[in-house]
Amino acid sequence: MGRASGTDPLKGRIVAAWAVFALILGAVFAIVQLASQAEIRFFGLPGNGPSSTAGLMILAGSGCVAWGFSVHLRCSDIKIRGNLKIIAALLAAWLLDVLLKYPVKSDLAASIMWYLYYVPMMFIPTFFLASALHAAALDRHVAWQRVVSIAWVIDAVFCVLVLTNNYHHLVFAFDLSDPHWSRDYTYQAGYWCVTAWALVQYVGFFAAAFPAARTQLKSAFLPMAIILGVGAAYFALFIARKAGLFSTNIALVYGILVIVALELSLDLGILPSYARYDQFFSKLPFDLKILSRERDVVYQTTAATEIPDAVRTTLGEIETPRYGIVSFRTSAVPSTLFKVYSVVGGDALLSEDMTALDERRRLLSERQAKLRRANAMLKRDRELAMTLHRQEDARALFAEIERALESKTQRISELLDDLPQGSDPVSAAARRERLMEVKLLVAYCKRKGGLILAEKSDPDFNRERLELVFNETAADLRSLDIECAALVETSGVLPAATVSVLYDCLYDFAAAAFSARNPVLMLFVRDGRSGEVEMRAALESDGAVGPRFQESLDELRKSLISQHAAFTLETSRDSASLSVSLEGR
Repeated sequence: MGRASGTDPLKGRIVAAWAVFALILGAVFAIVQLASQAEIRFFGLPGNGPSSTAGLMILAGSGCVAWGFSVHLRCSDIKIRGNLKIIAALLAAWLLDVLLKYPVKSDLAASIMWYLYYVPMMFIPTFFLASALHAAALDRHVAWQRVVSIAWVIDAVFCVLVLTNNYHHLVFAFDLSDPHWSRDYTYQAGYWCVTAWALVQYVGFFAAAFPAARTQLKSAFLPMAIILGVGAAYFALFIARKAGLFSTNIALVYGILVIVALELSLDLGILPSYARYDQFFSKLPFDLKILSRERDVVYQTTAATEIPDAVRTTLGEIETPRYGIVSFRTSAVPSTLFKVYSVVGGDALLSEDMTALDERRRLLSERQAKLRRANAMLKRDRELAMTLHRQEDARALFAEIERALESKTQRISELLDDLPQGSDPVSAAARRERLMEVKLLVAYCKRKGGLILAEKSDPDFNRERLELVFNETAADLRSLDIECAALVETSGVLPAATVSVLYDCLYDFAAAAFSARNPVLMLFVRDGRSGEVEMRAALESDGAVGPRFQESLDELRKSLISQHAAFTLETSRDSASLSVSLEGR
């Protein structure tokens, strides 16, 4: 796609501005010619027109306008650029006011146009001060913003004071009826205040810009200080009406001094300007090149190197997207990363040395690999430790269950080894009795093992779980011809260890009942005092009991004593009762 044809908008605005200025200038010539009825002579040649310096003022006004447009193109800061353009406009307006003043016949109009000289003389120093504060980044602070605002207010007050001098004569004292009033005037207090205020602001320009300048720029303030000294000396002599300076054109001198001072500020870097950007660019510590669309080098830094052929080939193959970046590396220069940025009129090529970064990346990759291997080893060690821990827990749990059931399994082995082998009714009855006891012992071992496991996994027993355990045991006892009933009335949650002790009590009473004839066993579990749980058990029989009756009750007594339980166990020849209190939750 080709580029659209047409005039550059900026050039169009410049042409339009010059056309407007030419019209204004023509109007000035016409007004002066009609008002003075005299011929204007240029470049200070003698004549009886409005001023012998009219030609110079016309050229100076054109120069002010041209300088304002050049500032628009050269100043890189938008705020300072606006201030400088306003200064150029004020100087041009001042010169126009001077040109219009000389042919005016009315003394009142001439005095007002004379007072208008002080409008640019008041505001230009403030624009100097505001530009210096902005260049030094001081206007970011609220206090300095208020200082500038106060300066504008003071300027406005002094302007009003000067423009209304005909009413109070606080700035200039003269008699308007005197034909020579324009030279036979005296300075009053207001004038000295206006002059001192302008001088304070020019000194403020130096005071704000000098401390913020870089060391290499501080020497640039010397010519600026010379200009300030020359200006101060000129105006001191002008005010004193010495050395013939009173008859000089103050607007021309003031304008020349202001523009020279500002031009030096831009060229020397006191105020931001594009004039030194090429130097700044060349001193950048990067391998940076600005390429045209044909990939020719237009600008480059002092640190830039030649573009390798492989890179030129790659540049010819890629298309940089607008506002985008293209990065690539080539085997011809393996340690360099090339970045292409799209800029107006071409591309910017940045070459970055990646040697140190590649080496660091390699070291990091090696360290990452070591850490991954160490992490995998730690993971395997952790898994192995967890497996060993689980096995150790299982071994300890198995040993605990084996220890808790040792006496019962031994009794089962004895009963099975002592089974009668005969087929007669007596042997059959004895064998059935022993097998029923084995059945009771197997049921006990099953539930006892479950209680031990519950202590490790689910140690809390509520009323429903406790009632289930006791009711299942009672059902097993009834299947062995032992009348048994169990009642549970607990409101809290009991630990599995407490339930295990209660179950041991239940089994020992069941073993005693198994040795009695027509036994009846009653169990009652309820909440005790102070968070305890209480169990009551009662065993009754017909009076005929076996040798295991007393042995089972003695084992129960020893077990409760070893566990430091509070209990009461009463026995008789054919009955027994138990009351035991254990710690609840």
